[in-house]
Amino acid sequence: MLVVRPDFPVEDTKKRDALIEKIVKGGTIKDVTVLGKKQLAYPIRKQSEGIYLLIHITGDSIKTGDVQKEAKLGTDIIRFLLLEREA
Repeated sequence: MLVVRPDFPVEDTKKRDALIEKIVKGGTIKDVTVLGKKQLAYPIRKQSEGIYLLIHITGDSIKTGDVQKEAKLGTDIIRFLLLEREA
């Protein structure tokens, strides 16, 4: 799950997919669900709102450390949560 800046163009699928592919190297994007703009519980990086994206990715060579590193470096990303689903 990603929380991106409220002014990020999520309707532009090329930009949205480019952001996700930059973070998830070695994986396949299975599904992207835009949950919409929501009020944050507290300001993060001077933002009081964020757009939530639920992303399902698959792949054998996904390294969680690399995903976390890229997500922290992204200027459009406010917060992220990475979970592994049992097969």
